[in-house]
Amino acid sequence: MRRLAHISDLHFGRTDERVVEALVAELNSERPDLVVVSGDLTQSARSGEFRAARQFLDRLVSPWIAVPGNHDISPYHLVQRFFDPFARFRRFIHPVTEPVFQDEEIGLVGINSARAMMLELNWAHGSLKRSQMERAEERFAAMPSPLFRIVVAHHPFLPPMDEPTVRTVGRAAEALDRFERAGVKLTLSGHLHLGYARFLEPVLSGGHIADVKARAPERAATRSLLVVQAASATSTRLRGEPNAYNYIRIEDGLAAIEPRIWTGRDFANAEGAGSSVGR
Repeated sequence: MRRLAHISDLHFGRTDERVVEALVAELNSERPDLVVVSGDLTQSARSGEFRAARQFLDRLVSPWIAVPGNHDISPYHLVQRFFDPFARFRRFIHPVTEPVFQDEEIGLVGINSARAMMLELNWAHGSLKRSQMERAEERFAAMPSPLFRIVVAHHPFLPPMDEPTVRTVGRAAEALDRFERAGVKLTLSGHLHLGYARFLEPVLSGGHIADVKARAPERAATRSLLVVQAASATSTRLRGEPNAYNYIRIEDGLAAIEPRIWTGRDFANAEGAGSSVGR
């Protein structure tokens, strides 16, 4: 069995320190096998914010893996933004923006969906290049077939079911199709500060993660890739949901997703929450 903690949108520079301390304490108590960070570690990509994010990561006893988000590209230093947008991420967090993690049970591939600029006014929206999809396919192809395969990126691959017009990452449909053919069973993302889970083709009722029941996984037999979103783990920039993260158990080809919600004092399971996916 593997236990993952999926945290996202930390936004150091705009954090609730009570939540930060509680999250460190909880993760160090639970000791997941891997902490997965799906971007936006900082608010404005300032050096001090990256230092704070790295100090947070260094306090964790579990290994971690992280991809950048759009807030991890500087909106102020334009020369850096356009010529080396991930310089500070590589300096303070990790030299690789598309990391890979593999052990005897899981194989995880990170994809950098953040962009320094786009051909539209809002550059916060992410996109994927076909070369990135091909690289991910090659990495999964090199892994042993029994591994439970996971993709982590910052931007969402599917919108909430109750808000179908929410912007997803560019080339999301093509990416999901490629991932599914590569044997991926789980994608982990953030950006929206909303927690929910959806199968690639909705087969269970409800859009919010607390409404997706794990009572009939056989109904997902034809399209079993589960798209999981995390709320903001520590930021004060909330969008109608409390701070939260996802606790994930993977065993015998099945993943169980449990959102852990900030109550104002600690993190607790959301009543009735959970989702699962199999091979």
